[in-house]
Amino acid sequence: ASSPSALLSAALPARYSDPPNSAFRQSKAADLQGVKDATSADTTPSISFEDDPSQSDRYAAPPSSPPLSTTSISTYHTSCEVLVSPGRAEIKNGLDIIEETGSGLRELIAHHCSSPEPQRSGTKRPAPGFIFDLDGVFKNAGRYYSFGARVLRKLQRERIPYIFMTNGGGGRTEQQYADLINKKLAAFDSEDDKKTVSESESFVTEKQMVLSYSPFLTHLKHLRHAPVLIVGCKRAVNVVESYGFTKTTHIEEYARRHPTLNPFKKGSGGCEKDDRVYRGKEHWSEGFKAVLVFTDPSDLFEAIQITTDVLLSSRPGKVEYDPQHRIPIVFSNGDLLWKTQHPFPRFGQGAFKLSLQACYKARMEALGLSKAEIDTRLGDFVQFGKPVHAQYIYARQALLDRASDLGCHISRFYMVAYDPCMCTSSSL
Repeated sequence: ASSPSALLSAALPARYSDPPNSAFRQSKAADLQGVKDATSADTTPSISFEDDPSQSDRYAAPPSSPPLSTTSISTYHTSCEVLVSPGRAEIKNGLDIIEETGSGLRELIAHHCSSPEPQRSGTKRPAPGFIFDLDGVFKNAGRYYSFGARVLRKLQRERIPYIFMTNGGGGRTEQQYADLINKKLAAFDSEDDKKTVSESESFVTEKQMVLSYSPFLTHLKHLRHAPVLIVGCKRAVNVVESYGFTKTTHIEEYARRHPTLNPFKKGSGGCEKDDRVYRGKEHWSEGFKAVLVFTDPSDLFEAIQITTDVLLSSRPGKVEYDPQHRIPIVFSNGDLLWKTQHPFPRFGQGAFKLSLQACYKARMEALGLSKAEIDTRLGDFVQFGKPVHAQYIYARQALLDRASDLGCHISRFYMVAYDPCMCTSSSL
């Protein structure tokens, strides 16, 4: 029997697929490879805690588990990109195009279920499982596409498990993001769906949302009662609290508490704050055990300066460099570029990470640290988000949980995303 990817590929005109050597794909692949080379994104480095060395193994990559299916995953991605991803004007109705050619989503699902894995007596029914990206698939910046609602309603009618996985989050909780998606997609529900779908049947629930920082909930639970510095938009504080962290300090609060850290504070017009002499008494008692980057920082200069200070010393106003002080900095995604309403990609959290690494390295060189010590400290950068292995394992478990709720087991996993680099990770 033909594979699902072959069915979809045969049904689509060639013009609806980006050529493999397109400038966009080449640039995205180069960007992703650059971030992976610079940050070793394929594995999660081990971290040594200054007060408890036994904690270092908590940052090791998760134990191996059965891999996600890679059967024709790149070809399937190219086809499914047209199904839900309006990269160009002519494919805005990609779902209709597929349905008109006779290989709609219902046929794809039927193909899967007609030749399932061998099923033992008493086991749950088999079904494919879908992991959907958001940006470039269901939406472009804040603009959602109408066919997304039809895709999800089809999956719901067939009781096929799916989740959303994004390198974004915007400082919202999973429930807040799910509410936003439901509100946007509900506007595109057909009249038939409005009649047959109950008001309580949403497109996505909190448990079906995997945001860039969602793994922090489980992977960083040992830090819930430890003092940590939070980098990102102010709204991220709500996420931090919902995850159970009790001793957090947002970077903007920390900057206000220690006004001499940033000589170019916002509001100064980019000029040094030399209009007055600070005579206050600062207390450096935070003793952070980690830095957690939830979203892109709103003030890049301040974030680089303060994060570098905190990584070098537990009391930046008293001690410039403490060789006994080492803490991890954890990033929720490594995207160098991301799509916004601007015609061309904008710098993302990956750009902040690369900038911080360069400045942190230069600062340590200026302090006279050895190359070995510099390399060791740069190894304290911990990466989450696609395409890191731990992120896929977390998403895989979320999809398995959804399948269990629907009374089925997943016969094959599919990742549907705009960027093929995110679908062909070795983690899959």
